[in-house]
Amino acid sequence: MVDIDRFNEVLERAMKLGREKHPEATPQHHAAFANSVAAIICAASGGYGGPSLREHWASRQLRTDDFDEAVKAAEPICYGPMTIEIARMIGEYNFDDPPGDVEEAWRLLREAGEADLYV
Repeated sequence: MVDIDRFNEVLERAMKLGREKHPEATPQHHAAFANSVAAIICAASGGYGGPSLREHWASRQLRTDDFDEAVKAAEPICYGPMTIEIARMIGEYNFDDPPGDVEEAWRLLREAGEADLYV
């Protein structure tokens, strides 16, 4: 069972950290980061908006109770460039992606010859 108080605490702490470290990022990047850190620590999804391609990939990286480890895993995925690994989440249910992410994901999938796998 999810400890909702812990989940909310981690979610808020991650959102604050993301906004401080990446003030230029979109609200969707911040939501993906906070949701992913909370998912990694609490093994539950939800939070702010989402899900997005980035959130799906980041939340699959590991399970830990350590906030710093969760941040280290989620930050480059949620705030870094689109990668083929993130793009492969296009088959998941996504509706809160940052502007341009879905288009970039499709471009990477076409470039890798994998786009037909997700149509």
